[in-house]
Amino acid sequence: MNVNAQEFKAWRERLKLTQETVAQRFRVSRTTIQNWESGATPISQAVEMSCEIWEPRLKQEDPDLGPVTLIYTDGPMFVDPYGPRQRLAMMRQEACPTNAWAIARVLKCWGRDGVCNPFIIEKSGKPLWNVIELQRVVEGSDTGAPTVSNLLKAIAEGVKSTSASFVWTGKGPNPSGREERRQRIEGLATELEALAATTLDNSDSRQQVEEVFFKLRSLGKMPQDSLVNSIAQAFAAAEQD
Repeated sequence: MNVNAQEFKAWRERLKLTQETVAQRFRVSRTTIQNWESGATPISQAVEMSCEIWEPRLKQEDPDLGPVTLIYTDGPMFVDPYGPRQRLAMMRQEACPTNAWAIARVLKCWGRDGVCNPFIIEKSGKPLWNVIELQRVVEGSDTGAPTVSNLLKAIAEGVKSTSASFVWTGKGPNPSGREERRQRIEGLATELEALAATTLDNSDSRQQVEEVFFKLRSLGKMPQDSLVNSIAQAFAAAEQD
């Protein structure tokens, strides 16, 4: 039986997706999503199957998903049976409030002695990230993972796409003043893109990012709060020993 309108809407809201985001995933218009959710247009089995296929990935891309648990071993799990005898590896775990926090911990600890075979699970015990997927995150090839760099790129893209929209304080704006402010906002978005291309794992990097956010706010441009909060959590996680 195909998923009905109410179930489809509940699925979207459970994953905290906007109608625009779902429309992009399915390569349809927002109107189509609205028709599915209102029951005006039947939802095909292909759409239902796509929901099941994409859900694990959509969870991985959600920086606020949590709590989650980062699990790893303090030594290699596989040993040479013909080699010297070694102690058995012990499993370790870290409770993480969000997905973004856990990913930041992985980036911080990857390759360290005593951190092997990391993976992340949801509160329910379902797997969220396996070690192969996390390796792609560390290598930077997963552009959808909630790393600080990827989140900064998302904010920069959103700021640039809406640079002409901002809160103006004081007297009404004049055309030249609006254009000057738009250019300054886009310039700050470019700064975020440049920061995203650097190593963001220390307090200096955090201060640079916060300064750009402060300048954007002073220009009446408010970056998306949820992404800003996720970046703050990621920096806090990376600053842990």
